[in-house]
Formats: sequence, C-alpha cells, structure tokens
Amino acid sequence: MDQEEEYVRRTLKVLIYIEENIDEDLTLEKLAKIACYSPFHFHRIFQAIVGETIHGYVKRLSIQIAAGKLRYTEQPVTAIALDAGFETPSAFTRAFKQFMGSSPRNYRSLNSAVNTMTQNLKELPMIKPDKIEQSLPDLNLLFVRKYGNYTQSPWTAWQAMISFINENHLDRSKMRYFGISHDDPQVTSEEKLRYDAAILVHREAKEKGEIGRQVLKGGKYAIFTHLGSYDGLEETFNRIFLKWLPDSKENFDESRSVFCEYFNMEYVKVDPEKLVTKIYIPLQ
Repeated sequence: MDQEEEYVRRTLKVLIYIEENIDEDLTLEKLAKIACYSPFHFHRIFQAIVGETIHGYVKRLSIQIAAGKLRYTEQPVTAIALDAGFETPSAFTRAFKQFMGSSPRNYRSLNSAVNTMTQNLKELPMIKPDKIEQSLPDLNLLFVRKYGNYTQSPWTAWQAMISFINENHLDRSKMRYFGISHDDPQVTSEEKLRYDAAILVHREAKEKGEIGRQVLKGGKYAIFTHLGSYDGLEETFNRIFLKWLPDSKENFDESRSVFCEYFNMEYVKVDPEKLVTKIYIPLQ
C-alpha cells in the first residue's frame, strides 16, 4: 500500500469515528491519535483529503444534525444548541447563520410552513412496513464514499466498488449490497451530501485505497420494500416520513443512518422494473 492510500485509509477511519461520536469532545489530538499521526501532521492530511479543517468539518456536521432537529422536531432551540455542543444559544445562532444562512428560529419557521403544506398533500398514498425488526444485528461493511447530488454520487460510488470487487475476485454469490445516504438534501448543501456504496462479504477482505470499513449499527428498524426503478425512491421516502412515520407513533432514531439494501442490481440498466430495494428506517 502506497503512502497516499494509507492517508486515505486512516482518514476514513477518523470520519467514521466522528460520525459515530459526534456528541463527544472531538479534539484534534484525540482524532490524530486514532489516525496514528501527530496532530500537526494529521491536520494537514485531513484538510488535503476532506477539503475542510477538522474543526470546520465537526462543526458543520453538528449544525446539520441540529438543522434536522429544527426541521423535524419541536425540541426547544436552547436544548438543540446544548446537544450540538454549544455553551450558549447565541454562539449556536452565530454558527448556524454561518452555515445555513438564517437564524435557527427563522429556519424552523420557514420549514414548519413547508412541512405543514407538504403533509397536507392528500394524494400522497399511505405505505406500511413489511415488518419492524426489533434487534437487527450490526453489519460490518466495506464501503466507498462519494459526495454530491444523490442522483449522481451513487453511480460513481458503485463504479468504484464494482472495480474493487472485480480486482479482488470477491465471490458475489452471497454478497449483500447496501447504500447509505447520510444527509438530508433539504438540510445539507449538494456538494457536501455523503453517499456510501457498501458490501457485506462472507470472507475476510481488506480495505484498500478509497475502500474503507464501517460498522452499521443494528437495533430496531422498520423495513419497507420499494419495487422498480431507483428514480421512484424519493416518493417512497416521502411516503415513509410524511405519511407512515407521523401516524405510526414510532420515534425516528437520529443517531443511526437510514440505509437501503439492493437486490437484482444486474438489471439496473436493462430492466429497472425488476429492481428490489429494502429501506431500513432506524427507530428508538
């Protein structure tokens, strides 16, 4: 493994740690230790690979999570600010304006009106889960991450993953394929949207280059099925979050990611109607 690949591998490890421990005090020294570099050296590596400083990346991720709470919950702004790691609401407001372009209260007011109008769309059909799994096991996955519009980044991510599968002669017969969209396009700017193409393999395969490893946390999930082209996934997600979730009395778990499992991917170009997608919604 050359030096550039080693930089990427260790940085991916830190990115996953940040996402799983965003509520902790994530200092440069602590993250550098995870990467096994000196703080001075790792700061430069991280910024070169990710395009942001470590402090800026952690802060932006915290703001995005806070924006989701403002958009989808009635939690008080002060409580959201404290959860995001800010000592005062005024400090939170300044940081929120910097990243989102408006104050937290204005952001909530605007999106509250939009959400109300959206939820009043009577033509949006109801959807029900296939089942609610109470204790889904953890999934130890290999993944590649790409950034950008969700209509484009999955394609580039899967091209990279398929190349990795072919180069390493991995057995596809028992392989499982997952997609993880970490960010809400209504909250996160397009160029920062994170998509992971991930696989579960039944024999040991090592990370290499831009391929990293992460554990998708198990627990309680509602599982839905989407049939046909991926172009219709957005409507299915709207039906889940705007129709089923409010009526279900279930609580969405923001600490875990929504993810998809893909079946019949060989038909993606030749016959999209044969595609099957399982959608996993984490619940508290």
